[in-house]
This record gives sequence, structure tokens and C-alpha cells, in this order.
Amino acid sequence: MKSTRALLFLAAFALGSGAPSASAAPPTLPLTLVADVPLPGGATRFDYQGVDADHRRLDLAHLGDSSVVVFDLDAQRAIQEVPGLPSVHGVVPAPSEHLVLATATAEKTLVLLDDHTFQVKARIPAGEYPNGLAFDPASGKAFVSNNTGHGIGVVDVRAAKALPGIDIGGGAGNTQYDATTGHVLAAVHGSPVLVDVDPQKAQIAGRIALHDVTTCHGLVVASSSRLAFAACRGAGPTLVVVDLTTRRQTSALPLPAGIDVLAFDPGLRRLYAASENGTVAVFRAAADGSVTEMGHAFLAPNAHSVAVDPKTHRVYFPLKNVDGKPVLRVMAPT
Repeated sequence: MKSTRALLFLAAFALGSGAPSASAAPPTLPLTLVADVPLPGGATRFDYQGVDADHRRLDLAHLGDSSVVVFDLDAQRAIQEVPGLPSVHGVVPAPSEHLVLATATAEKTLVLLDDHTFQVKARIPAGEYPNGLAFDPASGKAFVSNNTGHGIGVVDVRAAKALPGIDIGGGAGNTQYDATTGHVLAAVHGSPVLVDVDPQKAQIAGRIALHDVTTCHGLVVASSSRLAFAACRGAGPTLVVVDLTTRRQTSALPLPAGIDVLAFDPGLRRLYAASENGTVAVFRAAADGSVTEMGHAFLAPNAHSVAVDPKTHRVYFPLKNVDGKPVLRVMAPT
């Protein structure tokens, strides 16, 4: 029988991605290592990722290099690096518009990239501190979370034009599109609430009250499961679960410290929570809406960003420094 190390090497060789890392995640984490795939650029910080299911690509915001890296999910390799995006934080594909949207935070803009040539088509003012973003394909508008200033910057992507921002009563945490309602949800810094935005009107349609927390930042919407998950703080780090049908908080679970980015696998109904200190937690949402932790463990330094390929269920963690170079850690659920 082949050793675990040999099996990992064969998996990496089959992907054509080079040698994997020396060790898999601890057994308390329901993930196994597939490979560490080299990424271009320097050993600097990454931030959000965007999965383009139509083109089978993963877009990664390489914040420290002010670039977007485009990764082929089928070939399992980086295929493009787009420079000149100062302090890029958020990245979201907009395949209906043949664009990739990225927030260039240092220049306070939303950048529109052609998703074939990867050339910059426009740079549009998007607020005081553009960070995460959501795109509504029906209205063609992008909703940009701003840590300061107007909570949500609004951009008409088709016209490449800035629209009036939306004051949500504080800075915005992450913004997320709900494919079922066609609305956008946003976390509000300093308030126990999620804001519901109507994209057609570009105004607040309602608020969802949260309990036993004081502020939230990370947010993901699981449209098919009619759930939303928010990474919040209160007495301690807390995962808040919201039923989007009843628009009520249904549960709160403890989180490891420093949770930043959340990602949801709709097929397996798994939620992944990645932290600044490198700890990753995994939860499962049952069909009845109940949520339980499957496990958590230290994955790697700076493993604070996570994305899931809904087709293969592989999970992606960009790591800024493995032996002095950036890599994309590819993992599979167990």
C-alpha cells in the first residue's frame, strides 16, 4: 500500500502542479491536501477570491502585489496575472457582462476588467475604502462595501458610472448577492444587523436584526439553502446563522479568533471559515437549517481567505509565503 506522502505526490503530479506541501491538515479538519500550486508574484498578502463557474476560473486578489491572479480550475494552474490594481481587496466575476470586477482600494475605485483579454476597461470611483463587493446581473450594478464613508458604493457597471452611495449607518462589512431574491445583503460595522438592499432601486429594503453580537464583517449567502452566515463579535467570535425565508437569526456558534472570509459549498452544504491566524473551521448545514461544527484546526499561516469550487468541491486557500513563495493550497473534503 502506498504511503500517504506518495498518494499526495501522485495527486499533485496528476494535476500538473508540482510537488505538494509536506503535510496535510490535522485530522480534526475534514479536509485533505491535494497540492500546493505555485502562484506568480511575491510573498505578499492575498484577500478575496471569486469563482467564475461559467469559465471554470478562480480570480484571486493579490493585495500585496496590487494584482489579480486568474487560476484555471480544470487545468489547476495560474493562467494570467493582471497588475496595476493598487491594494486590490475584492474580486467578483460578472460573466453576464464579460467582466471581472475588482476593488482597487488605494485609488478608491472599482476596476472593470475584460474577462477575455484581462485589459482594464474602466476605473470608477467606488467610495472611501472599497473592499468587498457584490454584483447584481439583473440591474447590472455593483455594490461595494466601504469600511469608511458611505457604507455601500454603487456602480452602474454597464454604463461604467458611479451612482449615489447607500448610507447604512456605518461602515460595511462584506456584501453578498442573493440569487433567489435578487437582493444584496451587507454586514454593518458596529451594529448587530444585516442590511437588505434592493438593487433596482439602489436603496435599503429592510434590516435583519442579529442577537448577542455587536458587529459583523465576514458574510456569505447560501441562496439555495436559504441561509446567510455572518462572522461577528460580541462576547467572543461568533458565527451567526440567519434563515432568509423567515429573516430571523436561528443560531449562533463559537468561531476561532480572527475569522475573515467565509465560503459555502451548496452541494455538500458545508461552510468554510478562514482566519487571520491560520485556523480554519468547517460547519455543515443540515436540510432543516440546523448548523453544526465538523471540526477546526490550524491550516497554515495567513490562511484567511477561502473559496470553493461547487463542481469539484475542492477548497482553495491562497497562502502568501510557503518556502518564500506564494502558493494556492488545494484541498478536498473528507
